Amino acid sequence: MLKDFRKALSEEVLLADGAMGTLLVSRGASPDQAKSPLNLTDPESVREVHDDYRDAGARILTTNTWDANRVKLAAHEWADSLEKINREGVRLAREAATGELAFVAGSIGPLGALVKPYGRLTLAQVREIFEEQARTLLEAGVDLILLETFGSLLEAAEAVRAVRGLSGEIPIVAQMTFLSDGRTAFGEAAAHALPTLAMAGADAVGMNCTLGPQETHDVFRALPGSIAAPLSVMPNAGYPTVVHGRNVYLSSPDYLRDYAAAFVEAGAAIVGGCCGTTPEHIRAMAKAISGRKRVAAAARVPVVAEGPAVPVAEVSIETSRLKRKLADSDEFLITAEVEPPKGVDVSAALEGARVLKSSGIDAVNVTDNPMARLRMSSIAVAALIQRETGLEAVVQITTRDRNVLGLQSDLLGAAGLGLKALLCLGGDPLKIGDYPQAKQVSEVDVLGLLRMAKGLNSGADLAGNAIGAPTNFAIACAANPAASDLEVEFSKLRAKIEAGATFAQTQPVYDIAALEAFLAREEARAIPLLIGLIPLRSLKQTLFFANEVPGIVVPEAIQQRMRRASEKGPEFEKAEGLAIARELASAIAGLARGLHVMPMGKYKLTEEILEAVPRRNAKRRTARA
Repeated sequence: MLKDFRKALSEEVLLADGAMGTLLVSRGASPDQAKSPLNLTDPESVREVHDDYRDAGARILTTNTWDANRVKLAAHEWADSLEKINREGVRLAREAATGELAFVAGSIGPLGALVKPYGRLTLAQVREIFEEQARTLLEAGVDLILLETFGSLLEAAEAVRAVRGLSGEIPIVAQMTFLSDGRTAFGEAAAHALPTLAMAGADAVGMNCTLGPQETHDVFRALPGSIAAPLSVMPNAGYPTVVHGRNVYLSSPDYLRDYAAAFVEAGAAIVGGCCGTTPEHIRAMAKAISGRKRVAAAARVPVVAEGPAVPVAEVSIETSRLKRKLADSDEFLITAEVEPPKGVDVSAALEGARVLKSSGIDAVNVTDNPMARLRMSSIAVAALIQRETGLEAVVQITTRDRNVLGLQSDLLGAAGLGLKALLCLGGDPLKIGDYPQAKQVSEVDVLGLLRMAKGLNSGADLAGNAIGAPTNFAIACAANPAASDLEVEFSKLRAKIEAGATFAQTQPVYDIAALEAFLAREEARAIPLLIGLIPLRSLKQTLFFANEVPGIVVPEAIQQRMRRASEKGPEFEKAEGLAIARELASAIAGLARGLHVMPMGKYKLTEEILEAVPRRNAKRRTARA
């Protein structure tokens, strides 16, 4: 069968089947569940899909294993059944293909998690996960591997290499999904991506999903004739519309039939369907292409080689006061944290900002749902503070609650509201907050978010599309001078700087000796560091920080001072905590580029603390490092 597939591909147009997931949902499966476990829980429904596509004339039957990788199955608590799900997927498709002129394609989809530099997965991990699924599909006896719906060339190419590393004989069809401009969501042009997959070891390359027949045809016809590998194409049945709570695709079987013929005329070697297509669509397409011979690649429209992806115009943008001070090595900067309200009344946050402004700080830092507890949007509060008080705001943005689309949309919104400084964070875990049952997004990690912000500053979004006038953010990251492993911490800091961070804000520091050791390293002086400070208010809080909060170190000497104060009463605890904060602020002013006070809602404390900082907001003493 292996040789037969390549022979058939070289001689005729092969009709593939249509959608699996949307068809199963239309027949009663839950839209929220992973579809591949149905191989075990409802095999008859999966077998019926294969039988219907075979009867409709499909020559390629695709296994119900698109989401049967470890990452996606783990999200649905099916990871322990990975091997069985994939094996059963092959068995069900093979039973439908028995005695027929149909090939069984082992479907492998993307992992559902981003690869470095945008996410947490390394290429080695990606390859291992793909190899795990592909090995099972190969052992179960597929005739070819179908890699489909990949939005990242980096991930798709690694998937091809993983399969090819397991078998030099198995045919591989590798498909990516493109937007109407012919680029992936990461900005990779089809004319570049598809030849790259062929070079990685794919026998045929192509596109599926996202677009309907017309826009897919436009992208397909623009592919250069120089792509030597056979091409496959599997469009959606148009864009979905919601009817009675379900997605319904509007393209008719006759419409798909006409475009199937057009794809063949444009040089397609494999034609099938993706989301929304049904056996009725495939039956109609079979009438148009069954027995058709392949058309030469020259039928496709030649394209001119591309220049730079995003031309960015020269635009003059007002630089923020904070950004100018960051660029002046003699400036000592002071920022302070403001918490957004739990409801819609922003008056307390505005009043807090006014108090902080009167204390002489350079900017406020507005938190983003701290401790995973619901608060008003940090962007909205930061914009209101700037408008109402004239004090510049650093807006915190976390990856926890937003996907790549939401993150970029919010960053553009922040820029549009006049915000010019960001602190990019991962966010506190949801399990400690108001909604422990909520789903953490974290589609990108902090490095990915930093790269997004840096890209917007260059005038392009993550997909490489021009945004017009670029943003002009000062981009901050987090750092921890009290980290248990400084080599790891500095490795993270170097990566953040490379990704786009231009200054850093640290965890609260209570150990000046540890801070001095941290600042002695060259990496700590690569960008301005604003050293965090939370004034201690009680022994209870002190012991909580010392024993329960990761990343905070409270020396025993400070703990003892708070113990002695607690023996005299609460007012003595507060007074001692303030005295410690003043001592720390004074020491930080002699060592670092800046101070970041986190008053935890006690905004008037900030002014008392800053009285210990000599000549605040003036030029730094020459002795300061």
